Amino acid sequence: MLSMKKIKKFFLDTLFPVSCISCGKNDVWLCRDCIKTIKLNHKQLCPICEKLQSINGETCHKCQGKNSLDGLLVCTDYRENKILKKAIHLYKYRFVKDIFKPLGKIMHKKLAYSSLPIPDIIIPVPLHSKRLRWRGFNQCELLARYISMHLTPGMEIPLYCDVLLRKKHTNPQMSIKNYQERKANLQNAFEVSKNNQILKGKNILLVDDISTTGSTLFECAKTLKKRNAKKVFAIVLARPKPKKSS
Repeated sequence: MLSMKKIKKFFLDTLFPVSCISCGKNDVWLCRDCIKTIKLNHKQLCPICEKLQSINGETCHKCQGKNSLDGLLVCTDYRENKILKKAIHLYKYRFVKDIFKPLGKIMHKKLAYSSLPIPDIIIPVPLHSKRLRWRGFNQCELLARYISMHLTPGMEIPLYCDVLLRKKHTNPQMSIKNYQERKANLQNAFEVSKNNQILKGKNILLVDDISTTGSTLFECAKTLKKRNAKKVFAIVLARPKPKKSS
């Protein structure tokens, strides 16, 4: 007897057939061949000044005292990857949940090619409860879970989704054009739960989908460092060039 889940999937597949958003191949949102066409970034920049190059997107020496984020690994160039841009749009704004798998593969591939140390724990950028109810899932959590399960074969890296919390329901960052207003929008937006002893002395990997000015990741890293995290690195699929002067 078919379960309700399988019946629901059957009707959805019938009404909205799944096909590769690039080549049209059936039964996948993004096929292996099309994933291979998405070029990974070979050059990484300091996430703060975005001027000095570094191997893994480490924060440069001059910027280390200005920010708590130790580095940001950006997988691709958002402007040059139209396939990825479409996939992210479907994932975030059309709620196509299953796209997390090919997007997770891209993140996993970039991390595997980097020389970053294996993180002690992985933490997704959290959603406020109101936004989580609206979307139905945390897109960053699904990506983080994929990395947790696949980065080290045979050993799952601990994933904590209830340690970093978003206590403030903020306006979506994409709706705010001014850089200083973006920063103000996220000020004191995050907190650490009572289960904060697990952060002490740990190397943490923060997972987000895209980052424009970096304000969200900077605020998350500051919150984690206040609870004695040792290092906080982050990974995102893409980072459009921000307009900090606007």
